[in-house]
Order: sequence, then structure tokens, then C-alpha cells
Amino acid sequence: MTEQYSNTAILKKFTDFLESGSYRKTPERFTILEKILLLPHTFTIEQLNDEMEKESYHVSRATVYNTVELLIAAGILRKLFLDGVQMKYERITKVSYTYLVCSSCGKIKEVKDYDLSAYMNARTYNAFHSDHFSMCVYGVCNSCARKQKKRNTVNVKQKIQNRK
Repeated sequence: MTEQYSNTAILKKFTDFLESGSYRKTPERFTILEKILLLPHTFTIEQLNDEMEKESYHVSRATVYNTVELLIAAGILRKLFLDGVQMKYERITKVSYTYLVCSSCGKIKEVKDYDLSAYMNARTYNAFHSDHFSMCVYGVCNSCARKQKKRNTVNVKQKIQNRK
């Protein structure tokens, strides 16, 4: 099963959406979409702007936000509220992701869980038609756990020395 839609299919879907809604098909909108397709699965507007600036392609922040909103309306992107602080966006794929969010450092790791996706896509709810799901699991990443363990070890050693 392919988890990604082809870039050609995404470009066609966006073109069809713009035409059906009588939106202008500007080069900026398509350049923004092309940059999004090069970014990781989830990204922030800041990451998108940085990618645009790297290639000296400057567009206003308003154009970026408006294009992202059009891509959401077209069913190409969706908004994510993973860490409660910064808005992230993800490309819509055939597989839903589970996000592991570190409560200590805020790092977010994406995990593909095909069994969970199959289970959730097969679920039905009374008086509700779901089209996707997003799951966040909160905890502490290995890096932060090691740092915390090291801090605890140092604190215990200090307490022992203070008792002597």
C-alpha cells in the first residue's frame, strides 16, 4: 500500500481546486506547494519560510498563510496542534501517524502504525463520519530520560556526601 500520493496527483488536485473555486493560479502558490512537498511530513510556517528564503524566493507571510489555508481547503494539508504552542501542518497521506511528544523538551517523533490506522479506519461511530485521525502520545523521550537519570544520580551522590 502506498502511503504517499504522487506529487503529480497533488499538483493536479490543487489545480482542479483552484479552477473549481475560481481562484487565481499564481506561480507563488505553486512554488509554495512545491516547497511543501520537499519538507518533512509535518512542518511549521517558519520551516516553510526558511526553505523559501534559502533559494532567495521571497513571498509575503500573508501569501504563505493564504496558500496554506487553500491547501487545507483543497484536502492536501491539515492543521495539527501537537505541542499546544506552535501550529504544525501535515500533508495528508493514506496512513495516519501517531505523534510521540516529549513533555520535557517538546520534541515530536512521527510513527507509522499500520495496525492502528487499519483499526481506526474500520471504526464507525453513530451520527459521525470520520475522515482521519491524529493521535498524540505524551511522555519523555530517551534523551531527556537519560539527562533526568544523570541529574538524579548526581543529586543522590551530593546528598550522601552532605550527610558525611
